[in-house]
Amino acid sequence: MSWPDAGDELREDLDEAQLGKPEQWYYCLKHHRPEQGHQEPARFLLGPFPTEEAASHALEKIEENEEAWAKKDRVDRELRGEGGAT
Repeated sequence: MSWPDAGDELREDLDEAQLGKPEQWYYCLKHHRPEQGHQEPARFLLGPFPTEEAASHALEKIEENEEAWAKKDRVDRELRGEGGAT
């Protein structure tokens, strides 16, 4: 036999300001989708993101960052006189 959580009834009557800041969004690598809050262990989550929309583009953002970092590394190596193709 399970008892209902009395907090559920209370939360229905409260607005966001009374409850506090809503949980942030994460991109779940296990389910391949945005999820709000920590529904999975941190090792499966990318984020946090402020919105579901931002979380849905997490993999694209990572790819953009990796490309930018690789370009910066190439420029830095050229400035130091380190040759070699990557």
